[in-house]
Amino acid sequence: MKPTDTIVDEPVTIDGWSPRNAERENLGPVTLREAFSRSLNTVSAKIGAQVGFSTIADMARRFGITTPIPTYPSMVLGTADVRLLELTRAFASVGNKGVAVTPYGIRRVVTPDGRVLYSHEADDQRVLVAPWVAAGMTDLLQSAVLSGTGRAAQIGRPVAGKTGTTTLNKDGWFVGFSSGLTTGVWMGRDDAKPIRGLQGGTAPARAFHDFMSVAVANRPVEQFETQVPMPDWQLTPEEELYGDQPTDANGLQPMVDENGMPLATPPAGQGSEQQQQQPAVRPDGSAEPSQEELDQAFPPQQQQPQQQPYPQPRPRQPQPQPQPQPQPDSATPPDTSDPRTYSA
Repeated sequence: MKPTDTIVDEPVTIDGWSPRNAERENLGPVTLREAFSRSLNTVSAKIGAQVGFSTIADMARRFGITTPIPTYPSMVLGTADVRLLELTRAFASVGNKGVAVTPYGIRRVVTPDGRVLYSHEADDQRVLVAPWVAAGMTDLLQSAVLSGTGRAAQIGRPVAGKTGTTTLNKDGWFVGFSSGLTTGVWMGRDDAKPIRGLQGGTAPARAFHDFMSVAVANRPVEQFETQVPMPDWQLTPEEELYGDQPTDANGLQPMVDENGMPLATPPAGQGSEQQQQQPAVRPDGSAEPSQEELDQAFPPQQQQPQQQPYPQPRPRQPQPQPQPQPQPDSATPPDTSDPRTYSA
């Protein structure tokens, strides 16, 4: 199967299990690239039934997943528990053109007199999948960031990655790679309680963006071997609302400093002041919105003269006018999300 192959997005039932898409609609014939970018659950289920659920589990183990992988149909949507380090390792192997990547924590051991006792050497002998298979996987991952649910992870250079959100928003994931560096982000609670608004395309993708923007700043830009074209479709409003929705850039504060370290929580009131100083940016990256867009977002209200809080200036009146009293800045609640990042 290739990213350009077509498959029908339609209702499907497998052994009594009937998955649904996030927007509760089916799109009909779509390419695998579009289905992957939009996280179409029905297409994933159909492919799983076609290739075999045990085959998918075997491939997960081949890429380094050691936790138990069930083989019932819903496993194609990520119902198995996995470790973030192992999932990041799997993505790193895809970014390494299908060659296995083994995580390590010690680079060298050197004596005080400079004698090297140990130096890590990467093992590039184990090939997990053929290079053309890895290129196709990278194609799909790149499309998810370019035009799908992972758009908040864009950093101005090629990025391939994928969002993930568990049932009831208990977990939010984003794992991706760019310029030879792979990073995985998980957000959630240790007690597995739901977190309102948590999705892979929101805070986890933003954390990936903030960390990787610093981490790869001095690395050369690496183009992927596969170039993904811009699609002729857009996410629907339902996908924006219920799926792994990308985040608007308006008012987002960086999560890391210039050294890639997490920033401390700003004191009350400070976040709103910084937000007011930033110029408005629309999701498409252009400058300030037009007056028509502002009117649509904030419809003008009818004036109530008897309830006007401030004196209104008279037309063509030369004398100074009363000024409204300054209002205290409202404090933006600090983002207490705790991004946990791992790199391979």
